Amino acid sequence: MLNNVHIIGLGLMGTNLGINLVNSGINVSGYDTNIDSIERAEKLGAVNISHNVELTYDAVVLAMPIDQIIEFLSIKNSNLKSKLLIDLGGTKEIICKKMNSFEIPSVGGHPLCGVADNENWKSNPEIYFGAPFLLCETESSSKESMAIAEALVETIGSKFKWIDSNKHDELIGLTSHLPHIISSSLVSLAMKEQNLNELLDLASGGFDGATRLSRTSPNMISSMYLTNSPNVRQLIEKLINELQLVLNMEDEEVMLDYLSGTVDWRRALAEKFGERELS
Repeated sequence: MLNNVHIIGLGLMGTNLGINLVNSGINVSGYDTNIDSIERAEKLGAVNISHNVELTYDAVVLAMPIDQIIEFLSIKNSNLKSKLLIDLGGTKEIICKKMNSFEIPSVGGHPLCGVADNENWKSNPEIYFGAPFLLCETESSSKESMAIAEALVETIGSKFKWIDSNKHDELIGLTSHLPHIISSSLVSLAMKEQNLNELLDLASGGFDGATRLSRTSPNMISSMYLTNSPNVRQLIEKLINELQLVLNMEDEEVMLDYLSGTVDWRRALAEKFGERELS
């Protein structure tokens, strides 16, 4: 079912995906607008065949930034032949709407395995192992394309989960997009309030853990926010209301009750999924 795959976008996600597929015996070709990215992918073994415009691929993977995925889906690609088109973007509703009328049967995809700093990286195909991989059916999806999408996810060691694209953006807005904005906002506040050298001497794991997402590529954060802005804006407003509750707390018992509830919930989350060390 899965023999030939073409990856468009050979950055962190695309290259590590290609390494996994090649190691699983899949024929993988790749393309990137940056020649250095292509050469790096070839050196790391992420591609093992040249792109063949005459070949009907089992899957074509869009591993570019969200805005480039949307741009790609907005034009006709008559020279592209595949049984499945799938993307790796972190926003799904706007992408899936584009996929609804795309000429290739398409499935929205989102592997939950990104890293904080995606500018400077080493090959790490293990990021996909055991990671949830969200899949969204579109109006152009076929039974065959959906089965191939599941096979692709299982081949790289991830766990697929089908989800509605609207629900995806609501949930990911809370668990990913809003945290990225909060992280950047906290760094912005620190930059304005304190001298960097003095701050670094006193910064602990708490500040590191709360701001690590701000190391993510600005283009990526901007794309996530702008393509999911209705959900993120609503969440920001709700967060402001939540902070206002804290701001108005003057009674120790009320504060302890508030904090205890959040601590218990967060510890339960850690017990279920494990805890990452702060570094």
